This record gives sequence, structure tokens and C-alpha cells, in this order.
Amino acid sequence: MARPRSGDKRKAILNAALRVCAERGISGAPTSAISKAAGIAEGSLFTYFKTKDELLSELYMELRMEFSRHLPDFPFGKDVYTRLKYIWDQYLDLGAAHPEQLKVLAQLRASGKLFRENETPSLALIEILKGTVEAAQGSELANLPAEYLVLMYRAQAEITLEFINAHPESAAMCRELGFKMLWRGLTDK
Repeated sequence: MARPRSGDKRKAILNAALRVCAERGISGAPTSAISKAAGIAEGSLFTYFKTKDELLSELYMELRMEFSRHLPDFPFGKDVYTRLKYIWDQYLDLGAAHPEQLKVLAQLRASGKLFRENETPSLALIEILKGTVEAAQGSELANLPAEYLVLMYRAQAEITLEFINAHPESAAMCRELGFKMLWRGLTDK
């Protein structure tokens, strides 16, 4: 008879997967290392996740939802500039505080092993989709797919964060100018 599942154990496995993947990369993170980091037997990991791919997919969705939890006072009803700037600032703050999360998110996105059919769009993704499309109206980018505009937004944020982490003395300037570059690119203004 299988042991009952524990929410704490599941969370411990996800946290361990994050740490191990951040240290070793996804391909260098066997389930044995993840289990050891979680303090459980390897067989117990498969009580919670049928495969490593399922574990990685759950980790990806958890990390994406984590960002939305950091948008408690989202400025609904404000202009598009204010909404996109708010997400930008929160993303940079979270990325500076938890660089391992962004590192693993990027690896997971690039892995091609995610099961997205059950993925629920997060608040941040929905607002970036709406905001980038709204900002691009009237510009040359207006005819581009919304997904492409979101990828541009994310890429600019990730590049800015990477530079800030390497050059913290330039953080304030890069934060502001990085967003201005993005805004000008979206709006032609």
C-alpha cells in the first residue's frame, strides 16, 4: 500500500529540484540528487511525480505562479505604461532577490520538455500580453503576434537583470534605461 502524500514533502522536492537544477543545470540534475537534497528516498520522489519531466514541468509552473504572487498591488485600471513598468520593476526585484529562480526558468523554457496543456496563464503573463499589444498599437510592431511582443519584453528584462547582477553599481540607471528602451521599441515613441 502506498504511503499518503504530504504537501510539505512535495514542496521540499520542488525546492530541492530548484536548488539542484540551479547548481548543476537540468541535464546534470538526476532524480537521485534531487531526492537526496530533499532528504527523501529516490523512490519517494516518484510517489509525487511520475517522471523527472513531470517534476520539471511542475517546477516551471510553480516558478511562474510565484512571480504572480509578487504582484499584490497590481495597478489595474492605470495606463499601460504604469502597468508594464510595475511588472518590470517587480520582475527585476524578484530576479535580484532570487537569481536561481530565473536561471532555472530560462533552462526549463529552453529544455523543450514542458507539458503546457494544463498551464494556466499567470496574472503577469496576461497583463504583459495585454500591455504589450496595447503599447504597440499605432506602431510598426502592431501586426506582430502578441507572443513575440511578450518574448521581447521578457528578453529585455532578463538582459537588464543579467547586467545588473554583474554590475550592481549601475542598477538604478539600467533599470530605468532598460525599460525606456523597451517602451520606445514597443511604441516607436
